[in-house]
Amino acid sequence: MTRHLVVAEIAGYAHELADTYRTQTPAYTRTRGGRIKLTGVHSTEQDGLLVQLAEAAAYGVTSPDDVHGARPVPQSRPPGTWEALALHATISTDAGRWTANLELGHRDTVQATVRQLAAAAAEPRVLDDTVAAALAGAMRRWHVRAQALIGWITEPYRPRATCPVLTCGRRDTLRVNVARRAAYCAGCLSIWDDSDGSIRVLAQHIEAQTNSRAVQAERVRSGRAGRGGAWSVREGE
Repeated sequence: MTRHLVVAEIAGYAHELADTYRTQTPAYTRTRGGRIKLTGVHSTEQDGLLVQLAEAAAYGVTSPDDVHGARPVPQSRPPGTWEALALHATISTDAGRWTANLELGHRDTVQATVRQLAAAAAEPRVLDDTVAAALAGAMRRWHVRAQALIGWITEPYRPRATCPVLTCGRRDTLRVNVARRAAYCAGCLSIWDDSDGSIRVLAQHIEAQTNSRAVQAERVRSGRAGRGGAWSVREGE
């Protein structure tokens, strides 16, 4: 990837992390003939992901229908989300470490720090190509994890599937935001999104495990579980 594209990628991640941005969500309907028809595009202005993370940490899930600056309506569950708080702290620490290593100076907020890093990436005298590529990778991780964790109306989907990373393989650690096509593992911190198609690979992995478990359940219910564990699904498969 050329330096120009790397800088543009960093700027895009920084914008959605630190600044207000607009999202466009297509709306579909099914015709009488069974075909899917586009009926319109819903445009919504969103706070930066870091602001949404802070709100989720304080009050629980966020919603695009919330009034900016207003506290969400109390829900019948404990307030706040520890994972959102931990992720916000992680991004703040990582971003601060980047600015310290690059001797860029301290900023008052993590949003300002992210903007500062994006501006520095455009200066070859400050960041060479290798460091700029590493920064792009770090910002992508922050961006994908924030997208996956922020559920807006509902909490992220937590499939009953193992992490597909061979060195991890833990169950119940995947966090998926289906609408944003972003996911991460709370165990090994691996990420998947649509920028490189990895989210589709993760979806196939989850579907395969879900289907396998459904087949096992059906065989048990029908009394055809077989002998010698022929139809059993071992933990982690």
